[in-house]
Amino acid sequence: MSRPRYPTIPGDVRQRLELAPEERSGHRPKTISAADLMALELPEVRWAVPGIIPEGVTLLAGKPKLGKSWLTLDLGVAISTGGVALGTKRVEQGECLYLALEDNRRRLQRRLDKILSGRAASAGLHLALEWPRADEGGAEALDEWLEAHPDTRLVVMDTLKKVRSRASGNRNVYDVDYEALEPFLPLAAEHGVAIVVVHHTRKLGATDPLDEISGSTGLSGGVDGALVLKRDRGRADAYLHVTGRDIEEEQELALRWEPATARWRIVGDAEEYRLGEERAAVVRVLTNADDALSPKEMAEALGKNGGAVRELLSQMAKAGEIEKVGYGRYTIKSPDTPDSPDTLGADAAGSVSSVSGVSVYGGCENGWRSHQHSCECDECQYRDLSDANV
Repeated sequence: MSRPRYPTIPGDVRQRLELAPEERSGHRPKTISAADLMALELPEVRWAVPGIIPEGVTLLAGKPKLGKSWLTLDLGVAISTGGVALGTKRVEQGECLYLALEDNRRRLQRRLDKILSGRAASAGLHLALEWPRADEGGAEALDEWLEAHPDTRLVVMDTLKKVRSRASGNRNVYDVDYEALEPFLPLAAEHGVAIVVVHHTRKLGATDPLDEISGSTGLSGGVDGALVLKRDRGRADAYLHVTGRDIEEEQELALRWEPATARWRIVGDAEEYRLGEERAAVVRVLTNADDALSPKEMAEALGKNGGAVRELLSQMAKAGEIEKVGYGRYTIKSPDTPDSPDTLGADAAGSVSSVSGVSVYGGCENGWRSHQHSCECDECQYRDLSDANV
């Protein structure tokens, strides 16, 4: 008597396994050798925004009212006109579908008018205030629209909650999130378009920006890429974390909000931008101090870690940006030091008075030690930026 091929497998399962592959699933899985794959001539990835948004489905997450809708609408304007996105990225012209599912016509018109700044609106930017959910014909409707508009480069869905399938039954949260945008993935690949889906972040921060995306990790795991926009309330600068399957190296960009045009502009690498801000803050404090400061005093003025401030002061002194005097104390570089920048205006308000010996920093007589970063006196150089109400 012959021994069964699967002695420990239940009979009904064994019967299915013994069927030919085409009988089990209706088709035989296809494979390709590494040699054949390398011999193929495949098209390059199409970028809606070079280096930031490739074809595929990308999640854009940020806190509510942070400026995500302004950012994506500006992307639509730039791509539909073949202009510049985020102030620095030249983009190829193509059509754009913007699903403003949380807006009305009046609000959308006002935003568009602000971004256009007198320019004519593009016929290639298509807007919709309603769209069916993914499980209610939304994916099919998008497929038909893209078939009718083959030159489309970008689709924006604002927001995820308005397009994802309604949750049903007691299903695993990860599975539900992973499948939330699954119907749109093959559409993006087939039509070679970028689909950006706007979503929110959690209230609490996290070391990994992807962990800040609201929901389970299934959301970020189920899409091709993710953008996380972070900004402190009342500040005009923000940081955009960029990652994805077609992003060779994760990056974090510093953005600046321009209220006159209601646009975000890339101002450089986030780390370099932060370092530049820290160095500028050190120079401001030293300029308005009565005497040279120790690292501890500087850390108190900046509200930062003492060890990090000590290292920063040492680096700035070696670079010739400030001077080290005495034992472990630092001061602003004197005007007559070779290669120092011009100090025109040193006698203006905010400098140390040679008559009274009292600092007039920020219009107050108590000197820099009485000031915090949130000080709102008229001349205080630490005053928060509050013109980016988006």
